[in-house]
Amino acid sequence: MHRVSALFKVIIKLQMKYWHWFIQGVLRTAAWILTKFFYRVEIRGRENLEKISPPVIIASNHKTLFDGFLILIALPWFSRFLPGRYMTEEMQFKARALQFLADIKLLKFFYILTGGFPSKRGMGIEAAIGIPLKILEKGGVVLMFPEGELIRGDNLGVFYNGTVMLAVKSGAPILPFFIKIERKKIIVTIGEIFKLNTSNFEEGTAFLKAKIENLRTRLT
Repeated sequence: MHRVSALFKVIIKLQMKYWHWFIQGVLRTAAWILTKFFYRVEIRGRENLEKISPPVIIASNHKTLFDGFLILIALPWFSRFLPGRYMTEEMQFKARALQFLADIKLLKFFYILTGGFPSKRGMGIEAAIGIPLKILEKGGVVLMFPEGELIRGDNLGVFYNGTVMLAVKSGAPILPFFIKIERKKIIVTIGEIFKLNTSNFEEGTAFLKAKIENLRTRLT
């Protein structure tokens, strides 16, 4: 009975993986169409995706609730980078419609279906990186936003150590992104992949921030 139960869990995980791959491919198409309807979209640095294979951590600044979809748009169609798993958390929304969807758990359901996993905020950094660490160990892709919150201004916010701790413990390289949103234009810049050569999380976080800051300054 135990073996049957274990096999069933493996099948469910495989089904979810391919489900995430399929749904993110569909969402990428929808996000591309909707975004192009309202904005002029420019993707820079796609050549940096060549010869890269998972596992990989995609680290980006955090501008909107839909940054994950903007990153999907920047990635190749139905590519080896999908499905990209991302961290989610319960939060309070100013918009009543979004708060209503959060209250009835519809947003949480949407996140799970599209590849999200809980942030486990308040349970410690070790607990927070537990799920993404397993994803990377299985050769997956994890999307991380080191600022941990939306930063509306042009400058970067405070970077927390979770992304770097995940990179150090998993040994996975980091692929930096920078998202810039202007009045009618979105620019997504993809940097060069790198591996951290330090076990000092503070130094690693400063190094990661400098990498993303460098992508930002290219646009000014």
